[in-house]
Amino acid sequence: MKRARFYYFVTFLLSVFFIMTLYHRITIVFFAAVLVLPLFSYLLMLLNYAFVKFEVSVDKKIYDKREQASTVIRISNEGILPTPFLKVKIIQIEENGKSADENVFALSLPPMKSVDFKSNITMKRRGIYEVGIKEVELYDIFGLFKFKRSLNIIEEILVLPKRILLYNTVGKIITSEDGEEKNKRKIGEDRTIISHIRDYTEGDNINSVHWKLSSKKDDLIVKVYDCPNDNNILIIADMQAHEFEDADLWEDSGDAVVESALAIALKCIYEGKSCVLYWYDTMQGSIVWYEITTLSEFNTAFNHLAVSQVSFDGITAETILKNQEICDTHSKIIYVVNQGMDINTADILSSLASFDDCEINCICVDLKNQKEVSEFINELCLTNINAVKFSSEENNRIGVEGFLNEFIS
Repeated sequence: MKRARFYYFVTFLLSVFFIMTLYHRITIVFFAAVLVLPLFSYLLMLLNYAFVKFEVSVDKKIYDKREQASTVIRISNEGILPTPFLKVKIIQIEENGKSADENVFALSLPPMKSVDFKSNITMKRRGIYEVGIKEVELYDIFGLFKFKRSLNIIEEILVLPKRILLYNTVGKIITSEDGEEKNKRKIGEDRTIISHIRDYTEGDNINSVHWKLSSKKDDLIVKVYDCPNDNNILIIADMQAHEFEDADLWEDSGDAVVESALAIALKCIYEGKSCVLYWYDTMQGSIVWYEITTLSEFNTAFNHLAVSQVSFDGITAETILKNQEICDTHSKIIYVVNQGMDINTADILSSLASFDDCEINCICVDLKNQKEVSEFINELCLTNINAVKFSSEENNRIGVEGFLNEFIS
């Protein structure tokens, strides 16, 4: 554009010079053309922009991890005049399926033609991705003027983490009369059997009250189950990432933490147990937790954790475990899933393990395979903690799913 304006300035000076020296009619025509043509080109550019259309489409808004996402960004010229030069800034999913980055493309559009930017990428990381057109720049035919507009035509797609179903958690399969295989027990249904009833005492769960019998008496009656749903399981997804130079490490570690924590929670649902899932949400700037008893409650936590970013705010599993107002660690089965391991988290886990009323399990995701993490894991095992490490080198063959099945079973 600078070069075109320089040439126009030189042409303008020449036209003025010809008028002052030659005194000929053609010089006046030449001078008038030099003045009018840029203005005509500018008006033509504005008119042309009215016929340039932009469209962003995705085949669907929600994908599972490892699913292929199809997106189309279309720029079309619906007018009868050509678009000589157009520059667009678009957001596309990168071929690695792990990020969406901005790219700038320059193109020309003949009349009644369009240009498509298509992608069919396998999504390899959970989270929210944006696809669309950020802004556009339209240039006139002489390259003297630029028409710039922010469009922000954006489509958001959500990639959910992988749902890992651990072995030995599903009820037996039975065949119905119509030959269709069905689960013997539906997910999330109450699998408990009432053993007996008794009078209500202080501290009893209000959900165990037998309201029908209680309405016939003056006192509350509670149900006692043979196999009550356990509600003493805590699952902590430590979203704190270590600041490695390679961003892929802490992003992939974050995915492993999320999928592991959700897999344990889902296992609790299949076994008819209750659990509480904790993590730090960097967007909300606070610790969040979900009490999970049914599949519906699990799905609510699943959808939230699916979009939680890894954190650099310094809030770790140690922070959650020490906050007694949020997390009651008395007489609990605790699962801690974290990225790497530091001395503070190791100390708090060892401290909790010193009490006989707690069972501590630690899954450490260490894709960098650091020596000091292995040392921490060995020390935790000596303090009666069930601690294991998941690393890319040792567990690449079986993946997170195989690793969890070997550990949890």
